[in-house]
Amino acid sequence: MDGKSGIFLFCAAAAWIAVGYKVAALARNPRNLNLWVLTLCIALPAAGFTMAVPAVYTAVNRFFGVPNLASLLVYGCIVGYSVTALVMLMLWHMPAAEALPRARVLAVFYGLVLVAMAVLFANSGATVEAPSDFDDVYGPRPVGGTFLLVYVSAFAFGLGVAAWRSLQFAGRVARSDGRPWLRRGLRLVAAGSIVALGYCLGKGGYVVAAWFGTTLPALSDLGTLCACVGALVITIGFTIPSWGPNLSAAAERLGRARTYLRLYPLWHAMYQVMPEIALDPPASRRADLRMLRDLDFALYRRVIEIRDGRLALAAYLAPPDGTRPPDGRGPDAPGGRTAAATREAIRIRDALARLRAASPERLAADPFAPAARGTRAAPPAQPDDGDLAADLEFLGQVSSALRRLPATTAASSPGAPVRS
Repeated sequence: MDGKSGIFLFCAAAAWIAVGYKVAALARNPRNLNLWVLTLCIALPAAGFTMAVPAVYTAVNRFFGVPNLASLLVYGCIVGYSVTALVMLMLWHMPAAEALPRARVLAVFYGLVLVAMAVLFANSGATVEAPSDFDDVYGPRPVGGTFLLVYVSAFAFGLGVAAWRSLQFAGRVARSDGRPWLRRGLRLVAAGSIVALGYCLGKGGYVVAAWFGTTLPALSDLGTLCACVGALVITIGFTIPSWGPNLSAAAERLGRARTYLRLYPLWHAMYQVMPEIALDPPASRRADLRMLRDLDFALYRRVIEIRDGRLALAAYLAPPDGTRPPDGRGPDAPGGRTAAATREAIRIRDALARLRAASPERLAADPFAPAARGTRAAPPAQPDDGDLAADLEFLGQVSSALRRLPATTAASSPGAPVRS
């Protein structure tokens, strides 16, 4: 198998996977017109790439008994993609009652293009099989070259309109409902269409140059590469609005899991001195990882327990102005959030040392000790996401800084609360 066949197979496989994804969605929602058009929009280039593989190309020609018929079918699929892509974009940003009359006009126009291509192909004299180089063999001929120029011109028109409409619609989405994955998908469709225009320019340039006696196979190969890359980007663009939100949800969950694990050193340092803060303390760090199965509750509990521990340490914390930052090396220079987190970590470390040295009687009488925990309750309403995210980030920085700090005893009055 040569490199071109491998590329065609890869593009076909990627497109057919996307088709399968959409067919599954169609099984759940068979009356969705947009979904039918989108599935067809992906299936047509998938069929085109499949038939472009030489083994399939030859089998198709043998089945119909017409030499090189697969070339007409491949290019017909690509032209068909052009019309369905434009219809898909119209259905995305206007009512079906308004889009369908325009779709019928496009269908008539591209139907005429397909008829012209079929007539030119029938008169091209393409009687010798050329599964890998049909364009190179028949493009320099007057009728064969005209066939290719009609095809790439129609395809280029569709790509140009698709790119323009995609960018136009993406701007409208950004200004209105703000659906980020639809906006990204539209921009990918526009980018893929622009890249695929290189295919039209390459093939068209090859034919025109051949008519003037200059053979430029590299130009044709570059055009094929642009078609493959553009098709992949367009396929991703058309499908990403449906599966992209799952990526956001997964990334958000991974972020929460990272935060939960990042808070462990701070929570564990407090738990060792004040075990009563924990509702359901894990037996080990490995056991703590099992809490990730109920991540939202586990993270909520971890933050609450850290805040309870911080409250219990209030009488043992040195005043903020009395803390000393580290020696100023690296990112902990005074003034930044990292420096503030490090200073807070030093205060907590020293307060824990004071509390650890306190007598059991004093600890038991500490008015800031957290109350006994009951059974799990539903989390209260959270602050707005921006404030919560900032709070979690700062606690994570404090935890990381505490993990890096050397163990030490309190600097003044061990075992006694700090008087402000």
